[in-house]
Amino acid sequence: MAYKKLLIPLGILLFSILTAGMLKATKQEASVSADEQRVWSVDAVVVKIEDVRPSLRLYGEVVAGREVSLRSLSAGIVASVGGNFIDGGRVTQGEKLLFIDPFTLTRRLWEQEALLAEARARHGELLAAKESTALLLEEERKQLDIIERDFGRYEQLKSGVVSEQVMDEKHLAVSRAKGNVFSRHQQLLATSAQIDQQQAIVDRYRAAMERAEENLNDAKVFAPFDGFLTDIRAAKGAHLNIGDPLAKLIDLGRLEVKVFLSNAQFGRIFSDSPIVLPLEVTWNVGDAKFVFSGVVDRMESQIDSSLGGVHVFARLKREASEGLLRPGAIVHVLAQDRLYQQVARLPEGVLHQDEIVYVVAGDHLTKRNVSLVGRDGNYVLVRGELVEGDLVAITRFDGVMDGLAVKMRH
Repeated sequence: MAYKKLLIPLGILLFSILTAGMLKATKQEASVSADEQRVWSVDAVVVKIEDVRPSLRLYGEVVAGREVSLRSLSAGIVASVGGNFIDGGRVTQGEKLLFIDPFTLTRRLWEQEALLAEARARHGELLAAKESTALLLEEERKQLDIIERDFGRYEQLKSGVVSEQVMDEKHLAVSRAKGNVFSRHQQLLATSAQIDQQQAIVDRYRAAMERAEENLNDAKVFAPFDGFLTDIRAAKGAHLNIGDPLAKLIDLGRLEVKVFLSNAQFGRIFSDSPIVLPLEVTWNVGDAKFVFSGVVDRMESQIDSSLGGVHVFARLKREASEGLLRPGAIVHVLAQDRLYQQVARLPEGVLHQDEIVYVVAGDHLTKRNVSLVGRDGNYVLVRGELVEGDLVAITRFDGVMDGLAVKMRH
């Protein structure tokens, strides 16, 4: 019985060995030639030698090209404000922003006008006094002349004809007439000095009146140019002192984009051209896209060497600010790079070790040496051992080498 139990597993083992031997003996070998194992299918692009101006894709921030801080030039209570005097309000040049109560300023102007009128009246009075004094002086000089001629005649007749008493009286009359002329002349000089002094008072009161008039005019604040308001600091009923901030006004027609360029980018773009560069600015807001055009016309006044680049400013056209664009928005900027002459623009994947591409020549690859001169997004710009019409392999795989057998995909 034990003998029979041993024969069963031995039989199964023997059967398995025989079956494996039969399967191995009858196995069919796949016949693949050695040449077919080395052929690779590749895609290629046609080389075109041309002048290429790549595009730089940058980011920028919208800033105000001109911003004015409005301040109160008069003191008083805000009597009224304009309908657009609100944060974000859009105003036009000459539009009312804020009026200060003119009561005190008007009374001050009237007071200065009254003082000026009084000073002018006094000035006119002195002028009249000077004129009358001058006339009196002229008359007294005539009288002096008559008295002196009369005295001269008596002096010719005095020997034995005219007494000493009469001569003394004539001499006294001449002296009195001279004293009157001298006194009138001094009075005329004093009046002239008083006129000059009064003229200074008139000028002072006129200046004070002009200041009062200017303060009254400054109580009305108007928009100096078209723009939109921000940072509102005043409201109806508020008390203002001279110099208190009212709001900030951003020029509606001068929005700019501040763009950072690396030293390499700046050097390529502006090495042989002035600071004038057209830009395309895109503002993405949710699913909406707004596209504006601008021109770089200036760069920052001071360069921070630690940044490794330069900020430039592009002025946007007026339609940018007439829409929804405002300072602080982050935008995409598309700028023109320098012009690369007679280069091949190829997909980035064709470049090996930054200096080699492989050209499909018949049924194999041929290595060509090139130099990388620039980039355009996911493309490279190269010069070297390439000619118009070459087919450059763009398929990448391990083991690519010069002379490798390939075939083009269709």
